[in-house]
Amino acid sequence: MKGIKAIKCSIKIGDLWKSPILHILITREDEVYVARCLDFTVSSHGDSLKEALEAVKISIIEYVRHAFENNITDQIVDPAPDRYWILFKELELREERVKIKKSASCPEIATLLQTQQVLEEMTVYA
Repeated sequence: MKGIKAIKCSIKIGDLWKSPILHILITREDEVYVARCLDFTVSSHGDSLKEALEAVKISIIEYVRHAFENNITDQIVDPAPDRYWILFKELELREERVKIKKSASCPEIATLLQTQQVLEEMTVYA
């Protein structure tokens, strides 16, 4: 199993329900892409990343629909084993390092910092 991507998303079912943020782990296994929803322990696969994501979206919707139809929404959260969450966090951190490195390579930033015309701002995401 090779980690490919960590994705945060939400699923909307009509105008009635929107999920909180869900964590999707994409891995490559036996020449297919596997998409796992770590919050519900739902997974699907496809020959491409796009196919795997579309398949897991359908699986999540069916999983949620089943929970609502059978009045078992109190059991809907079923987290994946820790090893998948650890891999998700590793991929997420790797992607953040790439973004930071890319943003720090902008030559205009060095000029701006030298002239001290910096508007210091911090945005907090809850």
